[in-house]
Amino acid sequence: MESLMKGAKIIQNAYVVDNLEEAMQRWTDIYGIGPWVILPHVIGQNLTYRGAPAELDFSAGFVQTGEINIELIEQHTDGPSAFRDMFAKGEEGFHHVAIISEDYEGDKARFEAAGCPIATEFSSGPDSGIAFIDTREKLGHMVELYQNEAAIMGLYNVIRQAAENWDGKTLIAAS
Repeated sequence: MESLMKGAKIIQNAYVVDNLEEAMQRWTDIYGIGPWVILPHVIGQNLTYRGAPAELDFSAGFVQTGEINIELIEQHTDGPSAFRDMFAKGEEGFHHVAIISEDYEGDKARFEAAGCPIATEFSSGPDSGIAFIDTREKLGHMVELYQNEAAIMGLYNVIRQAAENWDGKTLIAAS
């Protein structure tokens, strides 16, 4: 089988959590990593769920540990989403890996042609596509595909710098 994405680099492992603050503290206590960069109440633009317009409100906490970024996600709305496809309210667990795409539209099309539908898609700006691809049948989890653009790369740089300068005590990085 030919690969769907040649040379893809997984940059993130993400988990759905029931309570973001408690989960960040738990991860810091267990793994000794920090500080967390929080994006509260993310509401994506032009959001769709399985191709239909939808509403989604979630908060995310990010931390860098070595070469991998960890994201913890708490969904605030009750409606369907890529997150609820895997975990009901109150459940937690591994949800997706994230990949930066150099060919966002092409990569999405290849995944769909391989039987992996787009579960949730939205943008956070004019050139920033974000798609959660349902790869559960093939991988047991979702794939988050980021369009390679400045805002996403800037966020990842902020998270990396916060970890490099961490005092070992502060849970949440100053915004």
